[in-house]
Amino acid sequence: MYLFVELFFSSEQASRSPVFRAMLDNEMEESRSGIIKIYDVSYDVLRAFVHYMYTAEALLDEQMACDLLVLAEKYEVKHLKAYCEKFITSKVNNDNAIVHYAFAHRHSAKELLEASMSALVESMPTLAERDEYKELVDKDPRIVVEIYETYMSRQVNTAAEKESDCSCRN
Repeated sequence: MYLFVELFFSSEQASRSPVFRAMLDNEMEESRSGIIKIYDVSYDVLRAFVHYMYTAEALLDEQMACDLLVLAEKYEVKHLKAYCEKFITSKVNNDNAIVHYAFAHRHSAKELLEASMSALVESMPTLAERDEYKELVDKDPRIVVEIYETYMSRQVNTAAEKESDCSCRN
């Protein structure tokens, strides 16, 4: 099942998405029919996405921000992706850092990746006890390795800084 919406974009609105612009400017089915079909997205997310395309405004909660980021990435709506990433980044904490780190990794969200990693490093002593961690070990162990490598690297850097501070005082 899919949802589709008939969109009529001005050049400014179409310019928000190189993918839509290409669909509408080239000899593709969408340019002939005037219909762009968007698959595998809920009505609420599609509605928020279309609203953004027409107004450059989005009302977000964490789930909507994640869903819109995925759609914005797919259709190369860079401003929306950046806006959603910034919103999600502001919500990162020790409780959701694992989930957000994996999400950021899948969607090349650098700012979110860094914020999530910082929260993970802070919660490292209890990380392995969490259900989200165990899921990540099963689903994507390379991300777990990346987390531990970053943690170990930061530990080495911290130790080197402390050693440097001590030698400067002597």
